Amino acid sequence: MNQSKRKNPRVILFTGKGGVGKTTVSAATAALCAEMGYRTLVLSTDSAHSLRDSYDCFIDNEPTRIMENLHGQEIDVTQQIVKNWGPIHKFFQEFLQNRGFGNIVAEELAIFPGMEEIFNLLEVLHHYKSGLYDVIVIDCAPTSDTARLLTIPDIFKWYMEKIFHIERRVMKAVRPVAKRFVEIPLPEDEVFQNVEMLYGRVIDMKELLLDDNATSMRVVFNPEKMVIKESQRTYAFLNLFRFPIDAVIANRILPDEITDPYYGKWKEIQSENMGLAEESFSPLPILKCKLWDREVVGISMLAGVGREIYANEDPTRIFHKGKVVEIIEKPGQYELLFHLPTVEKEDVDVFVHGDELVIKFRNFRRNVVLPRKLASGKIIEANFNDQTLRVRFHRTTRESKR
Repeated sequence: MNQSKRKNPRVILFTGKGGVGKTTVSAATAALCAEMGYRTLVLSTDSAHSLRDSYDCFIDNEPTRIMENLHGQEIDVTQQIVKNWGPIHKFFQEFLQNRGFGNIVAEELAIFPGMEEIFNLLEVLHHYKSGLYDVIVIDCAPTSDTARLLTIPDIFKWYMEKIFHIERRVMKAVRPVAKRFVEIPLPEDEVFQNVEMLYGRVIDMKELLLDDNATSMRVVFNPEKMVIKESQRTYAFLNLFRFPIDAVIANRILPDEITDPYYGKWKEIQSENMGLAEESFSPLPILKCKLWDREVVGISMLAGVGREIYANEDPTRIFHKGKVVEIIEKPGQYELLFHLPTVEKEDVDVFVHGDELVIKFRNFRRNVVLPRKLASGKIIEANFNDQTLRVRFHRTTRESKR
């Protein structure tokens, strides 16, 4: 491998609604990074891997050379389970077999929902710490799976803080006596130690994902209204959990050279929807890629797509820093903060329409799709001070009781 071109490695994740072209954009970004001399690794957290189809070459469970400076990896979940979940998986498998489940069923049920995805990200953490790569590009699963994936560290943290240590103390006290009276396997200290070690790595991974100097998330969308709405929800979700987003990518835009009247209406619709996207994601930059006249497969075409998306820019640079939208959780309420520089207080009007917060100032209107937790509440008040719009929402009764 070439000597590092970056002082600190970069991690770039691509997410978006299924079918928008995330894999192509991820593969193209990685190909361009490698072409520019960066030691690059591209991998997928989607269980339905398709990187090898994009590059039209074999990609193994371990980093596999695709071209100079570029390696790809399609992670084998079975091996990741052995690596990260070994003693824990063995205990649950034995427990389920003891309760009458067959070997194959017990082995499958001993893998908790979301574990496969989290192991994939732990592999990213491993590569980041190795120092072997300047850039790690991640082709994420579709939005809903990515949302579940990114919330797992918080769920894990709650379990470790509220239940784990109590459970461990109780088990240590009762295990010697319980073994005489019950036939089911009980977790040994090795199981608890492995849970603790896994938790430590998950927290390290979460810190890496939140580090806006190292990590950037980029949302890929097509210029279609439904896709843009879904992308807005993704944007709001990522903001809610403080993940750094530095750009969005509009893919499959009909190019000007298409003059066939059959596509005339589609071009009008796309133009209108691009206006909606600019309102929705401003001030995030929107990088653009046309609909190509053939299937994008292979290094040469992917590098061409990368050059079009990033023009003369370095794909590893941070395109935007700072949160436009912040969501703060308070007792009995949520507070949504919008930073609106160069806007005067008397020019701002705010109201909720369905699951959208509508912000109007002068002739500009912005519709923000609210996270479900906020959309289900009612606005308490909205005020504008210090270039920041603050909108307070009631939390639902059920949430407030938690």
